[in-house]
Amino acid sequence: MLIEGQFPVAAAPESLLGCLFDAKLMASCLPGCETLEAIDADRYRAVVVVGMAGIKARFDLEVEITRRDAFDIWTVTKGAEGGQASTLRAESQVSLHPIPEGTLVSYRSDVSLTGRLGRFALGMMKKKAQSMGDEFAANLRQKLEQVGTGAATPPAEAVPAQPAPPPASRSWWRRLLAWLRGERAVQKAD
Repeated sequence: MLIEGQFPVAAAPESLLGCLFDAKLMASCLPGCETLEAIDADRYRAVVVVGMAGIKARFDLEVEITRRDAFDIWTVTKGAEGGQASTLRAESQVSLHPIPEGTLVSYRSDVSLTGRLGRFALGMMKKKAQSMGDEFAANLRQKLEQVGTGAATPPAEAVPAQPAPPPASRSWWRRLLAWLRGERAVQKAD
C-alpha cells in the first residue's frame, strides 16, 4: 500500500536535513514509537506499537538508509511482530524541495504487511497507515518549524514572523493545519 504526502516548513532545506537523522527527534514524531536508537550512521532499531480494531501489535523494526542525495533520503524498513505473527517491509523516500517560503517536505512509502494484520481489509489497513503517516508528518512539521526558527526565537504567537495574511488566506492555513493535526471537524467550522 502506498502512503504519501507533503507539507511546507518555514526553514531552508540545509537547516532541516540533519534533523532527519536525529533518532530522538524522529522517535518523538512517530506515533506508537517506544524506542528508536542508532545502530550506526545508516541503520536504526525501533520498537513501534500499532493498535487497530482491538488488536495491538508490537513491531521490532530495523531501518536502513539505502541512499542519500543532496536533499533526498531513501530507506528500507523491515521487521516483525513478536512471534512472527505479522511482518512489515517499507521502502520510503523523503525529499526536501526549496520553495520561496522555505522547504516543501515530500514523503512516500510503499508498505507491505503480512500475517494477522495483513489479513485486514486493504482499505482499513491503508486508512490506518495513512492516519499514522499524517500524524507523523504533523509532528515532524512542528519539530522542523521549531528547528527552523531556532531555539532562541520566541514562539510565533508572541512575535509574528510575517505580517498577518489576508482573512481568506488565514482560513486556508487554519484548515490545512487542522487537517495535518487530524482535526477534521475544525475544517468545516471555518
